[in-house]
Amino acid sequence: MSTTVSDTHSLLEQAIDPKPPVLPPDTPLKVAIAAMSQASASCILIAFEQQLLGILTERDVVKITASEIPLAGVAISEVMTENPIAISLDKAGNIFKVLSILRSKTMRHLPLTDEGGKLLGAITCESIRQILKPTDLLKTWRVQEIMTTQVIVTSSSASVLEVAKQMRTQRKSCIVICSESDNKNQKPVGIITERDIVKFQASGLDFASTPVTAAMSFPLIALQVKATLWQAHQLMQQHRIRRLVVVDEEGYLAGIVTEISLLQALDPVEMHANVELLQETVADKIQELNKMNEELQKEALRRTEVEEKLRILNDNLEEQIKQRTLQLINANSQLKKEIQDRSTAEAEVRRLNTELEQRVLDRTVQLAASNEELQQQISSRKLLEEKLHFSERKVRTVFEAMTDIVLVLDHQRNIEVLPTNVAAASEPDCDIVSLTIEHFFDEENPDDWWVLVQQVLETQQTLNFDYSLTVCGREIWFSACISLFSKDAVIWVARNINARKIAESALCQKNAELSHTLEELKRTQKELIQSEKMAALGQLIAGVAHEINSPLGAIRSSVQNIADFWTEQLQQLPIFFQQLSPERRQDFFALLHKSSQETDTLSSKEKRQLKKILQGQLESENIDDAASLACTLLDIGIGNNLEGFLPLLKDSQSRNIVVQTAYQFATVQKSTKNIATATDRAAKIVFALKSYSRYDQSGSKVIANITDGIDTVLTLYHYQIKHGVEVVRNYGTNLPSVLCYPDELNQVWTNLVHNALQAMGNKGVLKIDVKHQANAISVSITDSGPGIAPEIMPRIFEPFFTTKPPGEGSGLGLDIVQKILEKHQGELQVESVPGQTKFTVSLPI
Repeated sequence: MSTTVSDTHSLLEQAIDPKPPVLPPDTPLKVAIAAMSQASASCILIAFEQQLLGILTERDVVKITASEIPLAGVAISEVMTENPIAISLDKAGNIFKVLSILRSKTMRHLPLTDEGGKLLGAITCESIRQILKPTDLLKTWRVQEIMTTQVIVTSSSASVLEVAKQMRTQRKSCIVICSESDNKNQKPVGIITERDIVKFQASGLDFASTPVTAAMSFPLIALQVKATLWQAHQLMQQHRIRRLVVVDEEGYLAGIVTEISLLQALDPVEMHANVELLQETVADKIQELNKMNEELQKEALRRTEVEEKLRILNDNLEEQIKQRTLQLINANSQLKKEIQDRSTAEAEVRRLNTELEQRVLDRTVQLAASNEELQQQISSRKLLEEKLHFSERKVRTVFEAMTDIVLVLDHQRNIEVLPTNVAAASEPDCDIVSLTIEHFFDEENPDDWWVLVQQVLETQQTLNFDYSLTVCGREIWFSACISLFSKDAVIWVARNINARKIAESALCQKNAELSHTLEELKRTQKELIQSEKMAALGQLIAGVAHEINSPLGAIRSSVQNIADFWTEQLQQLPIFFQQLSPERRQDFFALLHKSSQETDTLSSKEKRQLKKILQGQLESENIDDAASLACTLLDIGIGNNLEGFLPLLKDSQSRNIVVQTAYQFATVQKSTKNIATATDRAAKIVFALKSYSRYDQSGSKVIANITDGIDTVLTLYHYQIKHGVEVVRNYGTNLPSVLCYPDELNQVWTNLVHNALQAMGNKGVLKIDVKHQANAISVSITDSGPGIAPEIMPRIFEPFFTTKPPGEGSGLGLDIVQKILEKHQGELQVESVPGQTKFTVSLPI
């Protein structure tokens, strides 16, 4: 009991329930019902200036509901029970007298006042049951001895209004909902109580149209007919309920136990007599205890030294616990910050995904326009080249028709001019011949020209070269041909090639522009490949975000479990260890050691079988509550070998607290393992995302493993695959690495895998074969989709051709795949029949 046996007046004060709300009489009925529901109270006291006027109970709310009285405009004073039976604290006597009053008056609520009539609270059956806990008596009696077998039941097809009317007619506080069965036996599936009716009224539920299956308490908390009253009391305490449905071994309805039933099992007269007898026994025992205390004091002197050592060890343990607590708090703060950072990152990824999709659409339009413009420029340049060639032929024809400057020079530096058509010169106002002759005697070029003449005379070989003259303030180019005229003279033929020089300069400029355009085209092609890669990445973001959210959710849940454990248990742990005997403390640490070694590798069926074995062993040792205890031990990790723990399990006083505390520590250990597993999973996904999204701009090939890239892509598509796609990997052994562009090959695997999954509707078999054949690596990606229609097979590699709805494909996927493979000197082949499509990539080693 929570107080001494003799302190019955203290028990009475503790039994006062301060929870019932106290409201004035003019309070609206709807507000009063809401207050009763919110406080989870079984009644409301109506008072004015602390003077009791009336009471409103759950049964009154049921009557109002059954009568279909509208709540609007009704005050609580109109429906309350006026002048209820009450008792003052000074006349109450003790708790046994109050219990007799409740039993004789068949009441569940007794208001309590002081000597002046000032309202103090109420004593209810529930508050008395919370205080009076005659454990031995309740453990001795069985439920079947006191249960009520006359239970009011209704079918699952009834409405809540019908149930309320039935509760009012039968004057019952609850109705049991049973499934359809034979006439003799019924199986309970739920229950509706007066408190439920109060909650439904507070929430504004439509009683007439709401079926009981939608409002009943489910799952139903049932009690076996052979259970003890103490087990019934514990279930009521654990679930905070006032009634338990009793079923037989086959699950059929046997009766019902309420808190009033429990209190009726306690005879106040017998209990009061037991109290007086115990008081006399206590006096005798006190004398014996005083003698024993003297002996214990002597023994305590001998144990002082031992206790001092234990205290030091306890202090050290408390210090370690404080340090560990600080570490866990810091880790918890860090994890919370990481979760917030990752939530922010997820929002940023979603925003970037939307922005990326829009940029891909804009870039696709721009690329299409740029491609068309480039094709027009290439056509224009081809036409310009043809025109330049034609102009060159025209110029050559004109020059051939013109009369060139012809001079004869000898080794004595004499110059003769042969007959020429000077009027045909490009500069008719200038004497080109005279300017040419003067150039031979220019002081700035003393012997340069005559050296050329002397070279032809000595070698007797023709010499061709170009030179320029300044004519009328501008530079004019000539093409000269010096050939042997006689043994002492040469002939100098000079042709005006100024127009050709201008054309050559323009052509060089156009070629440079064309080269720049080709470089831009190559860069645009690379951007197109990267854009397609980012588009595929954008499509994967939602799945990847979900894959990351799953481990994040596990981490968040595990962290919350750890935080709740330390919040609830931190202050209780030192007290817990101080109360344990050395033997129980050793058992506790043995349980912790066992739980740290436990690995959850058993299936559900194996766990059920192991639980039955544990329960049988516990029952053979006459250990009570074997079923619940077997579940707890199995969760800790004790599946067999109970011999070492039997002393603990048979110690009913220490067993529950030791096993439950060890179970809580085991739960924390499982939470830490869950955090580690979830972190590894998230790290794997992030690594795959980083490997896929990186863009190597070095432009150089590197040695790479083909299967690593394929596995990266499959990791990113894990969300689409796991819902119905079976992946079959057939990787050859000793596969050599390949000199390649890994990022671009990842785009190849992405496009082929993405097309395969879409073709199958994310349901089927995806088979990937990687083989080493001769001097090449062969990669085959096969899906079990419907296949490619023969009429569209020739067009699947055409740019911008797609069979997908608008917005789901650009039609560039296979075209980009071909361009990447051409860059690697690879090949792509496709085979398709109904039920199977196979793309085979061959890459040279």
